[in-house]
Amino acid sequence: MPHVFAYGTLEIPEVMTAVTGRMFLSVGAIAHGFARFLIQNRNYPGMTPDGTAKTSGRLYLDVDSITFQILDRFEDPVYRRQAICVQTLKGDWVEAESYILSPDCQDLLSAEPWDQEFFMTHYLSQYVKACQDFYGRVDGV
Repeated sequence: MPHVFAYGTLEIPEVMTAVTGRMFLSVGAIAHGFARFLIQNRNYPGMTPDGTAKTSGRLYLDVDSITFQILDRFEDPVYRRQAICVQTLKGDWVEAESYILSPDCQDLLSAEPWDQEFFMTHYLSQYVKACQDFYGRVDGV
């Protein structure tokens, strides 16, 4: 089964569970050659190719096709799902699906880096509730 590399809100296991209704084994990982910045006027980031950057995130293992259908519906239309190679914190290279900012939406990125601690302090509880509501609407995909 394929894996998912998450680098923003879905990197937080509580959010991933709220969105998908499922729990997955996961490990820390790094996407080399990608940078992450907040999207303008939103409280979540976008990731874009950048040859010299590294983006840390969470690699969810063995994600089923139903979950991919849910994630495809959940993700903002500014993203496109694509396969990338990431490196686990143990040093293994793994192929994973990730939601990358579409090339035609690059102008939506701010210069502000994603701050997961700030997000968790200020937005997490309301975001998880919204994700649970989303899942309630797509349950049984």
